[in-house]
Amino acid sequence: MTKGNFRKRRREIDIKRIELLPEDIFPEDAILHEFQGRRISNILLEFASPLITNIDSSNAFQFRLMLYFAAVAWNFSYFKEGEERKEALDRFLLNNEQFSGEKKTQMYTIVNSLSMRKKKGFWQYDFMVVNFETVKGEKDSTVMACAIPYSLINLESVFGKIH
Repeated sequence: MTKGNFRKRRREIDIKRIELLPEDIFPEDAILHEFQGRRISNILLEFASPLITNIDSSNAFQFRLMLYFAAVAWNFSYFKEGEERKEALDRFLLNNEQFSGEKKTQMYTIVNSLSMRKKKGFWQYDFMVVNFETVKGEKDSTVMACAIPYSLINLESVFGKIH
C-alpha cells in the first residue's frame, strides 16, 4: 500500500458521523455549511471551545463526545430553560443507557451552561445543527458540520408537545 493510499484509508477509518436531526426530511438546498459568511464547523468549534481546549489531541473519542455535548446544547438552547428543556432532553435521551442517573444530571448541567453561552455570545447564529463529522488527523482532530435555519424547524414535530 502506498503512503498516499494508507493516509486515505486512515482518514476513512477515523471519520465518525453524528446525526442530531434527520437530514433527509429537509430540502437539500436548505442544508447549510455556512451561515453569515462563517463555516458551521468553525462556529461549532468556537462554541465548544470551553469543552475541547484541554483535550489531548490524540483523544478523538473525547473530542467527538465534547462536540456532541456542544451540538446538543446548541440545539436545545431553543427550548425554555427549566422544565421545558429538561423534558425535551429526556425525550431525546430516552432509553439511552449512556445517560442515566448521575450522567443525565451532568448532561442537564452541561446543556444549561452551554445554552447560556449560546444566548450570550452566539445569539446571531439562528440555526440548528443537523449533523457533524469528526476527522482524526495526524496531529489534531477537526470537524465538518451542517445545519438548518431555525425558521424551518418545528420543534413539536421533532420532539413532541412539551407540557
